[in-house]
Amino acid sequence: MQAVPAGPTEADGQTDARGGGVPVVASGPSCRITGSGPVPYAYHGEVVVGLDPEGVIVDRRTGLAYVACSRSNSVSVVDVERAAVVATGEVGAEPIDISLDTRTGRVFTADARSDQVSVIDTATNEVVTTIPVGSYPAGLEIDEDRRRLYCGDAVGCTMSVIDLDRLERIAAVPAELGAGAIAVDGQRDRVFCVNFVASSVTIVDAERLEVLGQVPLRQGPCAIGVDNASGDAFIADSLASTVSRLDPEAQAVRAELVVPNAPVGLTMGQDGDRLYVANRGDGSVSVLGLDGAEWSRIPVGAAPGGVTEHPTRRGRLLVANAGSGSVTVVDDLLEGPPPTVLEEVEHPLVGRPLPAIPLVDLWTEELRDLGEWAGRKYVVNVFASW
Repeated sequence: MQAVPAGPTEADGQTDARGGGVPVVASGPSCRITGSGPVPYAYHGEVVVGLDPEGVIVDRRTGLAYVACSRSNSVSVVDVERAAVVATGEVGAEPIDISLDTRTGRVFTADARSDQVSVIDTATNEVVTTIPVGSYPAGLEIDEDRRRLYCGDAVGCTMSVIDLDRLERIAAVPAELGAGAIAVDGQRDRVFCVNFVASSVTIVDAERLEVLGQVPLRQGPCAIGVDNASGDAFIADSLASTVSRLDPEAQAVRAELVVPNAPVGLTMGQDGDRLYVANRGDGSVSVLGLDGAEWSRIPVGAAPGGVTEHPTRRGRLLVANAGSGSVTVVDDLLEGPPPTVLEEVEHPLVGRPLPAIPLVDLWTEELRDLGEWAGRKYVVNVFASW
């Protein structure tokens, strides 16, 4: 939902019918609600885990989930069936992403403000060692076949390569500013490193660890998944509210899929026929066909980010909600594309006067209502921890 100043501008063209320059609610993807019909999802639970959870992963051997709580500097261990936290452990400062090596039972966190990766023994839930990497590590991905852990170093503009067995950094591949989310295409020996600030993706040859190319993207790319069948990469562009479909061979974007506000989390469905996209600005997860059709939209917690599908429970999603400090556990019930296109109904608030929104005035430190500036231009600075 987006507030726009009313007035005689070509940008919005909407004013309150009563006049007076009262701001109205503008239309957009996040101002639409799903129409009537069977609900294509079922909630399993909501688990409070810590402050600003971001990365989430599930151990297929135990069914336990591990959640990186970036502002708590900790990892919460969640019993998914019971929807309850069963353990917590401290890691470095601001753990953003998390990954799991099923062969050794180790969990890894990218501790952004400690410039390190923490290594956790899942038998004890304690950190056994830390691995220095580049500045502000923000994304992780494991290549179990090559026994490597890749880490996107956002400020360092590199992709660190860690030996999973020796637990040491063995290489640093050049990337670009904001290097973060990583994806591995094991079938084609490619690694992708998404660069948030540079709005690009770095494509790397996994065998030689050489850069094959840098592809420009829409604004704020921050999550990625690879379609095993085609080799295409799907990248969430958080500031553009799109998902780019990248053809790595042509090193070009072949399609842009429109999603609600601020998509910051993305994972490929296990069946290879859908994407799960966490929309931070919409409080939802979109279930998308690979052609971009939205099959359903699942409401979750506030400011969702990390999203993963349970490795042994098809359709069971775990969504880390940074704004509500929780993990939503929900089942996607769709067996395939719905028989009809997802019906969308415009939200009843669209076109009506903007609700009262009090904010603190930076000069007087008093609460002021946005309605006081009706018909005038003003700037609202919204801080996002991600």
